[in-house]
Amino acid sequence: MDHCLSWRDGFRKIALSSRWIEKRRRDQFYKLAKEKGYRSRASFKLLQVNRSYRFIKHGLNVVDLGAAPGGWLQIAREAVGESGFVLGVDKQEIKPLSWRNVVTIVADIEDPALPNLILEKMPDRVDVVLSDVSPNLTGSWEIDHARQVYLANQSLEFARHVLREGGAFFAKAFHGPDLQDFRSNLKRSFQTVRIVKPPASRSDSSEIYFLGLNYIGERQLSLSSEEQSERAISQDDPATGL
Repeated sequence: MDHCLSWRDGFRKIALSSRWIEKRRRDQFYKLAKEKGYRSRASFKLLQVNRSYRFIKHGLNVVDLGAAPGGWLQIAREAVGESGFVLGVDKQEIKPLSWRNVVTIVADIEDPALPNLILEKMPDRVDVVLSDVSPNLTGSWEIDHARQVYLANQSLEFARHVLREGGAFFAKAFHGPDLQDFRSNLKRSFQTVRIVKPPASRSDSSEIYFLGLNYIGERQLSLSSEEQSERAISQDDPATGL
């Protein structure tokens, strides 16, 4: 018996099995989204993280950046109920949802006038800012990572203008060397920062999510020795990203 061939066949079967399991998992969330009337399988990413951290609650005011097609708007509305308010922002028009307290506008997060525009439309100060904003992917990992982190930072800057004290921020980013600085930016504004990858996110995807809890405004932070070591490692090995 050719042991080399046997090993290769076994490895190939494992690889095929892993891909099959991953495809089934993706199909599962796609089918669930259809069954529940969600506009996107990405709805489950927000749903899963909110079940763990409960940062979107009944009666809160939520802004969703990059909200098209509206899957996160649906999850946010389910969480805030009748007494809350959800506003979606995207560069493309979003098909209206049936709830009276869910409003959408066409706007660009890079517009410096956006925070004031949003505050004029909100019934009160914003409790939660969500950002699922993504760049048009080029296929170049370095470019796509840099652009995604740039948009995440733009979303964070927006959040700093509209969030109430104690508010929360949840945003998507891609793995890579720029994430260390983004996390440091978050720590200057939030008492607690978590990095999460919900089960609905594909295991082979580079996307991860940052959750900032208890907004405290701007503050200056000095890096701990542990953080300095982490930064040195990430700079030496860009693949770590963190």
